Amino acid sequence: MSTPPPPPIPTYSGPPGGDVYRPTGNNGKAVAAMVCGIVGLVIFGFILGIIAIVLGSIAKNEIKRTGQGGSGMATAGIVLGIIDIVAGIIIFAAVVG
Repeated sequence: MSTPPPPPIPTYSGPPGGDVYRPTGNNGKAVAAMVCGIVGLVIFGFILGIIAIVLGSIAKNEIKRTGQGGSGMATAGIVLGIIDIVAGIIIFAAVVG
């Protein structure tokens, strides 16, 4: 007669009730959006304003989904990006006009 196989070794799968993982720290795209917005203000960067708005919008969606920090930075990047674009248009109109 053969012996039964040993029971499987339990593996750790996180806290009871399922895995709960919340990334900590700020979202990198939110930080990048804010930096692009600030640098765009300094050098009147029309392109940096567009980048700040795009990165800020993507970051806001990721933050909602993952629970990371940085929502304020993403919002600041979007607002600064809009200011960059408006300032770029005004400066362009002043130079051309």
